[in-house]
Amino acid sequence: MKIGIDIDNVIANTFHELSDRFNDFMGRQMEPLEVIETMRNNKLKMWAYWFTAWKEGMLSSVSAIDGSADTIREWYPYHEIKLVTSRMPIFRNQTIHWLKKHSIPYHELHHAKEKTKHTKAQDLELFIEDNFEESEILADYCDRVFLFDHPWNRRPSSKKNIIRVKNWEEIKSFL
Repeated sequence: MKIGIDIDNVIANTFHELSDRFNDFMGRQMEPLEVIETMRNNKLKMWAYWFTAWKEGMLSSVSAIDGSADTIREWYPYHEIKLVTSRMPIFRNQTIHWLKKHSIPYHELHHAKEKTKHTKAQDLELFIEDNFEESEILADYCDRVFLFDHPWNRRPSSKKNIIRVKNWEEIKSFL
């Protein structure tokens, strides 16, 4: 099987572990939905934040989500693993370092702008994602999309091939 997997908030505990640093940078406490809206709509401030994150190596410091690394290691010999992230390409070296640090194998690593992951997923049977809008698009290109349940993606979907999951154990139980 060909499997696509997002990195942040699917494999890496990015939001949970970096939200305090993000709030400090923004100068105020934000709820998860507000953080996502700020990231999408305040491009200039976000460029400054991402530059700081890159310079400080923040994305290298987060932990792996429970079960993610073990599951991917289990799948790797039998399935094609394609990691498709919305991280900007300047984070490529930090991302590769993070993946090696957590012994997460993959066959391909792609950086794609938000809402364009489907261009890297057209030959995939399964995709694991945390972004609601992205999952809606991916559902048109993949047989199944597992959507990690988070406060920022709790809208209902009309797409029957999107399956909401809470953790990696649930994904494994479907497969």
